[in-house]
Amino acid sequence: MQIDDPDAVFVDDSGAAQGRALMTVVSAHHEQLVILTVEGSIDVLTAPQLSEAVIQALSGEPAGLIIDLTTTDFLASAGMAALVAAHEAITPTGTFGVVAAGSATSRPLTIMGLDQTLVLYPSLAHAVAAMTGPAGMTSDPTG
Repeated sequence: MQIDDPDAVFVDDSGAAQGRALMTVVSAHHEQLVILTVEGSIDVLTAPQLSEAVIQALSGEPAGLIIDLTTTDFLASAGMAALVAAHEAITPTGTFGVVAAGSATSRPLTIMGLDQTLVLYPSLAHAVAAMTGPAGMTSDPTG
């Protein structure tokens, strides 16, 4: 497997699934936004790598950060803590949104009440539209 993105972060499990990445974070830019797409599991082992990707993304001082969890299949409390830390790191000067439509991501965030703190979007298109529109981030993530 060849990845040409220098911002990709891979976490390798050296156990039974040797050679398979537990989590991949790919960074992309759209206008003044940085979009971090997370694939795999965000747990106590991989949350530090997500946090590092957030720090890297924010070093360029973007106007907004979107963390896309569309392809995330597991979100543990350590991952939720990393999302809250990312939110705190960019606000109030920048905007922040989380794409969480699947039950593996939106359900735990809602159960923990983080949907009251973080703006959750049903798709990346909704998040980008809300965060690049004339009003910036809206309080209505359904667009």
